[in-house]
Amino acid sequence: MRECQTCKTCFADTVATCPNEGMPTVHTIPGDGVLEGKYHLEYRLGQGGMGVVYKARHAYLKTLHAIKIILPDLVGNDPQLVTRFRQEALAAAAIRHQNVVSVSDYGVINGNVPFLVMEYVEGESLHDLLAREGKLSPENALELISAICAGVGAAHHQGIVHRDLKPLNIMICSDKPNMSQAVKILDFGLAKIKSGELLGSFIQAQTTGLMGSPYYMAPEQWADEDPDSRADIYSLGVMLFQMLAGDVPFKGSSIPAIMKKHISDPPPTFASLGVAMPPEIERAVFHTLEKAPSARTASVEMMVDEFRRAVEVSSNIHATAGAGALPVSTIRVHTRPAGSKIFVDNVPVGESRVDGSLLLEGIQSGNHILRVSHNGFDDWVDNVVCDGNPVDIVAELRHSQPDINAIPRPDTHIPLGETLLVDPASSAQISAAASTPAIPTPLQAVPPALPAKKKRTGLFVGIGALLVLFVLGIAGVAAAYFLGFFPGSKPIANVRPTPGTNASPAASSTPELPAIKANLVSIPAGTFRMGRNDGQPAERPEHEVTVDAFRMDRTEVTNAEYYEFVQATGHKPLPADWVNGKPLEGKENYPVRFVNMDDVLAFAGWRSKRDNVQYRLPTDAEWEYAARNGSDSDLYPWGDEFRQECAWVDQSNTEPTEVGKHTCPDKWGVVDLIGNVYEWTSSKAYLYPGSGGTVKESKEPRYMIRGGSAFSKSSGDAAITSTSRPDVPASTRDKELGFRLVTK
Repeated sequence: MRECQTCKTCFADTVATCPNEGMPTVHTIPGDGVLEGKYHLEYRLGQGGMGVVYKARHAYLKTLHAIKIILPDLVGNDPQLVTRFRQEALAAAAIRHQNVVSVSDYGVINGNVPFLVMEYVEGESLHDLLAREGKLSPENALELISAICAGVGAAHHQGIVHRDLKPLNIMICSDKPNMSQAVKILDFGLAKIKSGELLGSFIQAQTTGLMGSPYYMAPEQWADEDPDSRADIYSLGVMLFQMLAGDVPFKGSSIPAIMKKHISDPPPTFASLGVAMPPEIERAVFHTLEKAPSARTASVEMMVDEFRRAVEVSSNIHATAGAGALPVSTIRVHTRPAGSKIFVDNVPVGESRVDGSLLLEGIQSGNHILRVSHNGFDDWVDNVVCDGNPVDIVAELRHSQPDINAIPRPDTHIPLGETLLVDPASSAQISAAASTPAIPTPLQAVPPALPAKKKRTGLFVGIGALLVLFVLGIAGVAAAYFLGFFPGSKPIANVRPTPGTNASPAASSTPELPAIKANLVSIPAGTFRMGRNDGQPAERPEHEVTVDAFRMDRTEVTNAEYYEFVQATGHKPLPADWVNGKPLEGKENYPVRFVNMDDVLAFAGWRSKRDNVQYRLPTDAEWEYAARNGSDSDLYPWGDEFRQECAWVDQSNTEPTEVGKHTCPDKWGVVDLIGNVYEWTSSKAYLYPGSGGTVKESKEPRYMIRGGSAFSKSSGDAAITSTSRPDVPASTRDKELGFRLVTK
């Protein structure tokens, strides 16, 4: 067969000049350009390190194919080439997945030149896409890598490792409606026979600018070890890094230079390449690039799940249309003591160095909760506002005080409602138990520094008695006023101490005040139309559902009630936005956040025991039934049209507000069903009957969440309504996520 070196068209051996270009043709492969009498080679598509790929047409079926012809001189003249090729071709043909180019046939030319017949793909390679786009957003990279990993995972489940994943082996079809169907992976199973491709690939990369195998090979492949599926994960990690950063992590002027970096050098940070990237995304990518296979992400499913969670966390559960245009900030944290753990929005981001410093880059604009933790110290928590400018934070932690009954020092702030008066007997017991002498209170005798002179004893006793009488008199007058004995005064009943204050022994005779009681709203049984046909894919199709009667919390569970639960049970971890084990002052009536499924179930168990009622999370259907006014099937709790005053949404940050403050109730009186914070449901992630979709795989259970948050939008494609239903992993603790309970 002969080819035109200009237009790459194939001709029979009798054609010496290309009729299209008028250029001489050259001989390429033996034969007349028709393989096995049925595959007519039409055009050379490209050449790699191990062979040539042609566009071909079946002589009888007229179908198009891509045929890869393996050239023996490019793979080391392996005498076992044909046998090995047949085995690998059989393995490749066994992979049936929409994201893998299918293999339909194979053959041998003249007994020593094998070829493979594959599905013909019209489109561009990932290499071409990245050359054009430079780099991709995390959301677009997630969509692309998810499709690639789906195909790779199908092969891994059959025990087949690709061994040469790179952008040139990823094709993107131009005739598919979405990326999940457009991605096609080439050359599965063929890397085992590429003994000579490494050099050829690198030479091609240097001369043509193409990124060949050396830039994507796992460390164990350089050591000539037999790689497993984790080598593919490393290659996928390099591609994911390239999608986000615009370049591969390890480059060099020679193969040994590249090899050394893969084996021993850590990957460069995104910041060092001038790319602002949230730390959770960088951690997910770097997990795939661990040098030791045992430390690397274990499977492609885990890789996608970790990256998806990182994208969700960094975009505050819901990505919004304009979020990508917001500037990112750098936070410089200095902790005392050093070696403290640092969390942003309850996500661990690192540990401060020996000098107490840690640089956090790529933090998105908005409000964030920064928490610093160290054993033996109280957590340091503060709100940090990021607007694109650098932020400097000094976090000075205080030593934990294990004795919560210790008497406050004179400079200690005393919360309202707490007294410094201490019964002398109780004071003595506390002093005896403490490791250091207790600080005297006004009613304790102060040991004199020097022996008192006898002649002045009477004077001190007299002054002390007068002081005691004066204090008692003031206390009596105040008590009479508060009890209503004076005109115009009213008795004060049911006054609750500030959460976390210690009741004094002097007040121990006062009856204990009742706990915060659940405020429940009764919702009758009924049938309604769940979902809607014009909503997001997870909301379709609309279908009929019947629910039994239940009672639902009127509001989301507040910090104050969750604090009672923590005080009663000692449950940990505490919400990330609390300070010194308590809600921030003034936010007791805000919805509790940063609680995952385990926290919620523990709270429901405690409240059930407290009230002798079985509480639980609402199901996905119960929540929507309440939010749509049952059979009325309203799009919002207040009707079918959005009203800005009825929901705490469209905020510039993710901060919620006091429960019930900015809301319109449903017809039964339940509030905050839209906005403020998302709410957990008890329903695991699922699709509606007849949706035709699939539930994404996850290494842990995922649950539906409902209602949106302060950050949610009231308009646009992602507008929050009563039918919106994303899902998150059970372990999620997020600043936009709270809950409410139901019971029969």
